[in-house]
Amino acid sequence: MNLDVQSLRTFSRLAHSGAEEAAGSLSTLTGFDARVAVTKVEMATRADVEREFRERDLVSVHIGFSGAIEGHTVLAFDRERAVSLVDALVPGASDDPDSDLATSGLKELGNIMLGGFIDGWADFLGDSIDITTPTYVELDAGRSLQDVIGAEGVPGGAADTDVPDPSGTTIDSDHVLAFRNHLETVDEEAGFYIYMLPTQESVETIVDVAGNAEDAIPVETFTSFSQMISEGAGQASEDLTAMTGIDTNVDVSRLSFVPVEGVPMELTDDARRGVVLEFSGTPSGYIAILFDPESAESVADALMPGMESDPAMRKSALQEIGNIVTSGFLDGWANALETTIEISPPRYVDDIASAIVDPLVTELARTQDYAFLIDSAIATPDETFTCDIYALPDERELRAAFDQLAPEAN
Repeated sequence: MNLDVQSLRTFSRLAHSGAEEAAGSLSTLTGFDARVAVTKVEMATRADVEREFRERDLVSVHIGFSGAIEGHTVLAFDRERAVSLVDALVPGASDDPDSDLATSGLKELGNIMLGGFIDGWADFLGDSIDITTPTYVELDAGRSLQDVIGAEGVPGGAADTDVPDPSGTTIDSDHVLAFRNHLETVDEEAGFYIYMLPTQESVETIVDVAGNAEDAIPVETFTSFSQMISEGAGQASEDLTAMTGIDTNVDVSRLSFVPVEGVPMELTDDARRGVVLEFSGTPSGYIAILFDPESAESVADALMPGMESDPAMRKSALQEIGNIVTSGFLDGWANALETTIEISPPRYVDDIASAIVDPLVTELARTQDYAFLIDSAIATPDETFTCDIYALPDERELRAAFDQLAPEAN
């Protein structure tokens, strides 16, 4: 199967349009003013998707779809947000959130929202898409991705033998291609999420209609690049451990395709300290190594103990750490691509994360409408600190890197 940038743009546009339909349905049904915060096409590992569901206190409704395309949609809510939304639809439901009344209300909400979401894909393909009866799912630490996207016999809902095989949503045994939408109500920070996980055959169907065959890249290239990202994050983690003496692990590492203006929305508005660097070669772009304030203090202490009273030295420590982490992250890319990637001196930053990345996005927006966002997180097992890595390669030069990774090029 091949993918191209034009197909990714189509995926993003259709997912965003469908999410707007879902947000409109939510507003009509509940009176809450909802909007689409961000939409992205994500190449992630199964473990990363599972972790994201497990780490939030989520309840969800899933619906299978079949016809012109097949797969699953999942509407996932923060638990407290789900209670307030369902109470607006079914007054009194919040008195007993675990009651049949409450779960039925949430399923009905999901049915209408996800039905509208899928309709846009059917219109684009000019063919019908049928959806299954919604199933309510409580997510906990014991569930796998198959449970989330609708295996038969899901506890809390009837088995649905018409739902396509969940394993069909995988690109390979480790990766999934997901279309993820983050929605939020204007008066609340708590968000909710729509995931669409099409089968591989359905992705091919959409690519055939929307894609540019001359610009297509084997999907194995995307997974190879995702693997390269994971290995780079692993090397950065090892370097960070060697530098600070604190054991670290890679929590998440993924590749997303998102409208340029949506990149800052992917980041928190919480304060962050760290460095920003520019890299050049194949590919070129920008990278930000960011710590929350407590983590920044922890790593500075580990590198320069006893320097608490010297802000300049602590700033220098973060610059050095950012420089080493960046080198570890990008060296693996250079080796895999058999090229040289140069990095600029690290520039210290102290601001909210979205504001730190915004100038980088502004530069990219001069030449491209969409961006490949590389998002990795490194953390210590005891949560002494976390380190977020955000890389934004130039789209055209990244394409050259993809060409180099393509199976026929090797």
